[in-house]
Amino acid sequence: MSLIQRNAVPLFILLAVVAVGVGVLLSRSPFAFGEEPVGCNVSTVGISILTTGTDASGNTNHGDTINYQVILSIPELPEGDVACNYGGGALTVTLPDGSEQVVAETIPTIEVGSPFTAPSVAYVVNQSHATNMELTANASYSGGTSDSVPAGQVKPEARGSISNTVRLNPPSIDIEMKPDEEGQLVYLGQPATFDITVTNTGGFALSNASVVDDGAEDCVREFPTLAVGAMESYRCSVQPGNNFINEATVIADVVGGVPEDSEFSQVRDSDSSEVQVETVLIEIDIEPDLQRVRIGNEASFDVTVRIPGTTGLEVVTVSVPSAPDCSRDFGSLEAGAVQQYSCTASADPEVEGSLPQGTSTIVANVSGEVTGLATLTHTDQAVVEVFALDLFITITPSEQTISAGDYAPFEIVVGNFGDTILSDVVVTNAAVPECDNFFDQLEPGEEQTYNCESGALTEDLAVTASVTATAPDGGPVSASAEASVTILRPSTALGLEEISTSVLRLVVQTLKVTETNDGDSPLTNICVELDPTGLILPLAAEPMEGEAMEGEAMEGEATEGEGMEGEAMEANDPCASTEPGVMILTKDSVEYVGGDFANEAGELGIMEVGETWEWRVVTVGIAGDYVGLAADALNMNFVAIGHGTDQLGGDVTFPGDAEELGEIAIPIVTR
Repeated sequence: MSLIQRNAVPLFILLAVVAVGVGVLLSRSPFAFGEEPVGCNVSTVGISILTTGTDASGNTNHGDTINYQVILSIPELPEGDVACNYGGGALTVTLPDGSEQVVAETIPTIEVGSPFTAPSVAYVVNQSHATNMELTANASYSGGTSDSVPAGQVKPEARGSISNTVRLNPPSIDIEMKPDEEGQLVYLGQPATFDITVTNTGGFALSNASVVDDGAEDCVREFPTLAVGAMESYRCSVQPGNNFINEATVIADVVGGVPEDSEFSQVRDSDSSEVQVETVLIEIDIEPDLQRVRIGNEASFDVTVRIPGTTGLEVVTVSVPSAPDCSRDFGSLEAGAVQQYSCTASADPEVEGSLPQGTSTIVANVSGEVTGLATLTHTDQAVVEVFALDLFITITPSEQTISAGDYAPFEIVVGNFGDTILSDVVVTNAAVPECDNFFDQLEPGEEQTYNCESGALTEDLAVTASVTATAPDGGPVSASAEASVTILRPSTALGLEEISTSVLRLVVQTLKVTETNDGDSPLTNICVELDPTGLILPLAAEPMEGEAMEGEAMEGEATEGEGMEGEAMEANDPCASTEPGVMILTKDSVEYVGGDFANEAGELGIMEVGETWEWRVVTVGIAGDYVGLAADALNMNFVAIGHGTDQLGGDVTFPGDAEELGEIAIPIVTR
């Protein structure tokens, strides 16, 4: 709408008013140029601007589009006057942003009743172009002349201008909070909820919009920009403890700063909602608050639901997502009702939906409806720690062999490979109480190592080391390990057997000597001492020439096997005896017959358990009818002593003598 139209001023009055600025063509006025035209009376060209794109009040907003259209016309004159016509010239429009546009370079002849309407010019409203919230456009006309002036007369020039001012709607913002001032009713412990809408209701773009709400922190918001007409909506809540009025205020700045000469520095608006709080509650308790459950067991809960004492509730349900067994649907419950029940949750990974290893929070929700008013809810929670147990104990060596009377040493390791602390850790060993121990606790991953030994042992021993501890759930956890101690019992059995006796002038006897491993340990360093070897004459006597036989120990000679190549054996070696008349029988002796068999490893020279080695010894004596013998020398005994070394390095010796086999008589003939 043009300024003329907004002020409802007739065009001819406007022309009269703005004649000075327009540049009037008037024949009988100071504004005429030259002589009065012949054939037409005084007249003028009127200029006006029409606008479209404004609202009903003629105002506009930032971002709107205004179309400016300029009209040139000649008003009607009073009866009897003849109006002059005009034409030619140029028409320009200067927009609010300062840009100038030529809207018509050639103006046709303008006569009364035949105005000229120029093409419209579009302008997008920018609040920064306003002065005191007003946007001004100017139209200018110049260079027009009248065809009514006869030739030879001066043709006055028509020129003029007019302004058009459009006002921007002032900046404004609106906040709306619902429920409105009628408020809402909530029950103690339940949230009050608000729907808030912020709208830019003014003609200016806004920035830094912020909602302040001291009564409900959740309702505080910030919006960097708000275009003209922009709307932001959101929901927020607060859990009130008593009745209150919640008020929210929105404050915003004008984009680009406050317009020049504007009375507005900021825009703001407030809205409020009343909240009434009723002390009607529904409650749920799930206990215990904390429990520790080992994998494979179940967590147990006690659940209590309490209905308000003043009103009954409908559709009462309990939901426990992590422990479905604890969920319930009670339907309607009367005022003051209490529901108690027990339920479980599996901690066994083999069960679908089981609680996982580690810490889980079990959330129990209860809800009930107050018919036609609200839904009451309450939540409680419990913590369940599902832990794995792995208590272990080792005892080493698991097998050992010792000699009778020795001590058995052990190393014991106790550890916690689980994921929770174990307390009151007790190690017991009934067979070896010296290995008992105690630890206050074992952290996850902790190990304790110590050494101990038994007392002197004479019998084989079966050892069980046991450990017990207390888990976080209060229950026991245990482990054990076994070991054994074997008492080594090496032994040999000697045998002497008379194979044959020949009595001529000499008494020749053949003896069978055996050594058997009848113990429980393989033996090495095997030998047999045989005493005497046949020399029964007085020490001064010499054997008859040529009568010494193989195997006889002649005076001054070493029997094969006694000392090879004249070497003296170590004094502590039982097989190194050099006493006169003693024969040492080893595997290397010529008297050795056999009996050594390879063991599983293919080794020889080891007398395995149950194995027997054999030797054959020939002894020679002089018949009693050729020598004088003492009365107590009528008979002769042979003594055999077997030797060996057990697997622990101990000496094994067993004597055998011919008396066990009966007496060997030497015949005596008197001549």
